[in-house]
Amino acid sequence: MQEEAPLTNLCSSGGRTYMATESIAPQIDPEILEFIKTNKVASICCSTENKPYCFSCFYSFLEAEQCIIFKSMPDTRHIAIATENNAVAGTVISQEISMTKVTGIQFEGILIENGDVGGKASRCYYLRYPFAMGVPGKLWVIVLHSIKYTNTVNGVKHKKEWHADGLLAG
Repeated sequence: MQEEAPLTNLCSSGGRTYMATESIAPQIDPEILEFIKTNKVASICCSTENKPYCFSCFYSFLEAEQCIIFKSMPDTRHIAIATENNAVAGTVISQEISMTKVTGIQFEGILIENGDVGGKASRCYYLRYPFAMGVPGKLWVIVLHSIKYTNTVNGVKHKKEWHADGLLAG
């Protein structure tokens, strides 16, 4: 099986456009990757005219491209808003709920249509959610620009951050 080319020209920083897999985009920390891969539901927020709107969805993750994939109908309110202003943010919280352990991520990225990534995103999503092949909708991709990971166990908070441009937020 021939390997597909990675995504191109999806991220920008300081006026430079680059692939999510170029050396300028550092690898995501393994602890953050494991968390993203083991969870399934994201809450995503988009906005228009200073009015936020949130939705929840099942997601899958393309590690090399540093992208989240989800499925939604093109005529939904959140897709209409996010295609007008494609800067989005979201959260994923652990599926295991506990008062002594809270784990989750906050992320920011840019929404693009699945057509920009060919079949790679489709295979990734439908391998994880085969039932979704029978559900109407379109696949959408969020190219991640930043992730903040928090893991709190017994009151002790542990945080890690990742930024596609390699810079930590100040």
